[in-house]
Amino acid sequence: MYFFDSAELFLEKVGGELEKHEAVNNLLLGLLQIAVKGEAQGAASSKSQMALVEDEDGGIELVMLNNPLNAVLYSNGMKKEEAVRAVIAELVGRNAHVHGVVGPTEIARLFALEWANQNELEPVLKMDQCIYQLDQVNPIRFSRGQLKVAELRDHEQVTSWIKEFADSINEQISLEKASIKALGFIKESSIYLWDNDGAVSMAKTTRPTKHGIVLSYVYTPPQFRNQGYASSCVAALSQRMLEEGYSFCSLYTDLANPTSNHIYSQIGYRPIQASVMYRFIEKAIR
Repeated sequence: MYFFDSAELFLEKVGGELEKHEAVNNLLLGLLQIAVKGEAQGAASSKSQMALVEDEDGGIELVMLNNPLNAVLYSNGMKKEEAVRAVIAELVGRNAHVHGVVGPTEIARLFALEWANQNELEPVLKMDQCIYQLDQVNPIRFSRGQLKVAELRDHEQVTSWIKEFADSINEQISLEKASIKALGFIKESSIYLWDNDGAVSMAKTTRPTKHGIVLSYVYTPPQFRNQGYASSCVAALSQRMLEEGYSFCSLYTDLANPTSNHIYSQIGYRPIQASVMYRFIEKAIR
């Protein structure tokens, strides 16, 4: 087992394996590339722990990036339980904090149970997810309106919707933090709106990888739902990304939301990997 202090060296070591399943590993690859850019720009040393467990032949058993939000995992090995125990033992020895875990269902569940057991915590299933991939947009009936890049004049609207989106998935975010996020997204031209005499839906591009890009923050406020705006926004944005040269788009969905999963399937997204997210909480005193 190896722990890395350099995101650049870590990505050099594991990137080839992760890119064999690029859409599945969009979160790991995207976060690592962000960390590499940060290092190149002279950012302070990473607050993340990066670990690799190999088998006897040098094959990858487990890849882990533990950042301040989640431990993000990938595993393609046969000895998942042993790999998880080895990484967790090292994390415990380093007094590391793990607030949550996300990854393919089996490996994330193994990690969640072991970490909770080692630290007298309760693993709480935050979300049953599915990773979808799109290579070609299906013909759909578009709603009235058009896709546009959000501008500074949209800052207040985007701020409000980011806060509403976070509330809808039970993530805590202040209006101030939502405002900072919105401003950053607008300045990097990554937040898009479906406009029909005013903004009615939004979606964001994020974490570009070698061949693909991720869509996130897909949100339509209640008063504009059931009119096809989200479908139009996501379909148009996906097509735009393909036309800009990406081979595929990917996104995460909440399996508890059948409407969004149906929308994505109609557009051309297909499920490629089940994924789960856990959070850890203190055990209740009985």
